[in-house]
Amino acid sequence: MAHPSLPLQRLRSLLAGERPLAVLLPQARRINALNRVFARAVPPGVARVCRLVALQGDTAVVFCAHGAAAARLRSQTRSLAAALSAAGEPVRVVMVKVRADWAAPERAEKAGMAPAALAAWAELQAALPEGALKNAVARLLRHQRRD
Repeated sequence: MAHPSLPLQRLRSLLAGERPLAVLLPQARRINALNRVFARAVPPGVARVCRLVALQGDTAVVFCAHGAAAARLRSQTRSLAAALSAAGEPVRVVMVKVRADWAAPERAEKAGMAPAALAAWAELQAALPEGALKNAVARLLRHQRRD
């Protein structure tokens, strides 16, 4: 999961040059702190695809990237409201919204195997007798060579 303070760092740098917008920084810090509480109060899979985006009175608004996470979160709204309230915010209601268009960080692309590693796997495959292991190594090589 991306570190929760990274969006706040970007926000600080944006606000540095815009004095009228600097009043947003305390609210951004508050929401960031609540997102840390949120991430500890829900399962990791839900925390990766959902973010607390606003507090409207005693209502916390949470955006989820898809319906499955939203459904899971809706079943936990009471415990989540209690966790947020224990963190010092008077939250009685958690409003969950599906927002597939919100800016969730993209997953980093995994680096493939180095050419030397691929060559070593190919050498191993050639040396293996016919069977399940040789087939598995062949699948691994096909997967790694896809571009």
